[in-house]
Amino acid sequence: MEIKTEAGLALSKNSFACGWSKHICTYALATAVNALAAKEAECIAAEAQILFPTGTDSSGAYALEKAFCKVCQERGIEKQEVVIRRNPLFGLPVVQITAMGLDTGNTVMQEEALRGGPGDELVLVKWIGMEGMLRIADEKGNELRRRFAPVFIRQIQSWRKELFAGRELEIARSMGVVSIRQITEGGILGALWDLAKETGCGLDLDMKRMSVLQETIEVCEQYGLNPYQLTSAGSFLMAAADGKALADALCENQLQASVIGRLTAGNDKIIHNGEDVRYLDRPAPDEIYKIFL
Repeated sequence: MEIKTEAGLALSKNSFACGWSKHICTYALATAVNALAAKEAECIAAEAQILFPTGTDSSGAYALEKAFCKVCQERGIEKQEVVIRRNPLFGLPVVQITAMGLDTGNTVMQEEALRGGPGDELVLVKWIGMEGMLRIADEKGNELRRRFAPVFIRQIQSWRKELFAGRELEIARSMGVVSIRQITEGGILGALWDLAKETGCGLDLDMKRMSVLQETIEVCEQYGLNPYQLTSAGSFLMAAADGKALADALCENQLQASVIGRLTAGNDKIIHNGEDVRYLDRPAPDEIYKIFL
């Protein structure tokens, strides 16, 4: 939602996450805050609705509330209302976050300008499936600790610091980036499909250039998941006239970035994987849900 005010353009973004992890408020907040940042708006306040399964210990819901308050304080975000409700239809906790931001310079681009067009290069910033890997590690921690060494588990947890957007968006804006979208539900393949649909363009993609953490590969292999269809809040898909220059500038600032393809005229959505060539399918449900079945 966007509302013009005397102080600037007020925006809000909603997001949700489910699971038993104490960090699910962090994942949902990061998704919403990053969505505002992609619109050039700074998050100033957030509220949460925590839905807990009926018949479970209420201490878990209050632990999530406490975690939400903590991450808001750490990020300098004003915590507003937190509502806790029981829901007999849910089998696991669900958190919905509403983040509110203000763009005092009214610099939010018109929707048409955000879309891009044929010839624009596509840049992946950070890694596919990163957030999903963290969430799986939270939910399946005991199993993973029996499978992997402690140093591997600590390495997984170290990536949590990458959930919130940072300097990558500032650099992209300074270089006149055409389009920025966070990689969330449906993973990188879902984000690419949505971009193609919105622009009315085709895609020419190189799957081998899509960066993925080794930890993500190991965790996904353990549970038979596809990292390319795994949510990754904190990672971004950008379209720019000169994607190589953008990727180089990001890499020079110690930020992972690579050109993974381009927008093309027509409707074909082609993915190259070495000598194999296939077409991008319609988005499938995010792989993260499989671990709860």
